[in-house]
Amino acid sequence: MARPAPAADLEAYEPALQKWMPKAEIRLPAGPLNRFDAILTWKTAVGGTIRYLVEEKRHLRYQDVAVIADQLNRRRADLPAKHADDRLLLLAPHVRPQQAEALERAEIDYLDLAGNVHLEAPGLFVHVEGHQPPRETRTAPGRPQKAWIKVVMAMLIRPDLINAPYRTLADQADVALGTIAKCMNDLALRGLLLERKDGRTIPNRQGLVALWVQAYVEGLRPKLKERRLQVRADEKQQIWTRLRAVLADRGQPWALTGADAAEVRTHFFRAEETEIYAPLRTFEDRDTQKALIAQPAVRAGNLLVIEPPGPLAIPRANDEGVPLAPNLLAYAELRYRGTEQAVEAAELLLPKVLDDAAH
Repeated sequence: MARPAPAADLEAYEPALQKWMPKAEIRLPAGPLNRFDAILTWKTAVGGTIRYLVEEKRHLRYQDVAVIADQLNRRRADLPAKHADDRLLLLAPHVRPQQAEALERAEIDYLDLAGNVHLEAPGLFVHVEGHQPPRETRTAPGRPQKAWIKVVMAMLIRPDLINAPYRTLADQADVALGTIAKCMNDLALRGLLLERKDGRTIPNRQGLVALWVQAYVEGLRPKLKERRLQVRADEKQQIWTRLRAVLADRGQPWALTGADAAEVRTHFFRAEETEIYAPLRTFEDRDTQKALIAQPAVRAGNLLVIEPPGPLAIPRANDEGVPLAPNLLAYAELRYRGTEQAVEAAELLLPKVLDDAAH
């Protein structure tokens, strides 16, 4: 097997690849294929040839595999027509069962170092599941915690904070100063933060966005407090207008998020429920409820008030239209909602999220 690119050292996977595809050849990608880590070619026992476009994800365990699957399929779709039949192969230290199911639905094959594998192509079918990675002393980063999620959120929303003093970053993320160094060390271990003479930089913002969204959906969003109300209104714009007027009178910051924020930006997905970030205590006041022509709702309701996940969740006041949460958080709320339409709306918003991160 030829040695792959140093940027994606695949030697650890060679024994498993050779076990299932004896004498498979792997080479450096070139030309339009250089967006992948390697190209694997294997001649089957029945005389056919299978070509895999290979991608390695060293930190797949905590990444949003649906986003990764969409990215890989988009990359292949952009290739010349002669590559239309090429298969996608994802390599990782460990593929969790839920991730494996998502990859199989997306028709992406996978192989991990724990022994799990799914290979399906003409003349080839291998499926092994249920293997767990061996326990070892942790020198690798752990599962992202609340403070990590809030610090990374601040850096993705405001990239200038990457090189800000730790105290400034801690204030903007609403975390203890001592947690910043731990977060920076964790990102460095993941290969998502580099220290250079001219400052810190994030070499793979797209990967960090995927990792952060998964951590937010699983680790922080379920813990945020919520209040539901039923607002008497014929259409969403009435709710938005009333919120803007009533909350401005009370000097309370707020912002549309989730589906409504995405609707303003992409004009695609309209949900029955309006989601906003705002201080919950404001909506517990009877006078505020009366001004909104609203009443508390236990399960249903058309207004969901969510505790802001951080200071940057609500932008500074402006006089132009309704306030909108950052694209990153609107995208994360759609992923948290998880319906088919919400996920589709999230994918339409994702380019804006990545563009924000890139700047």
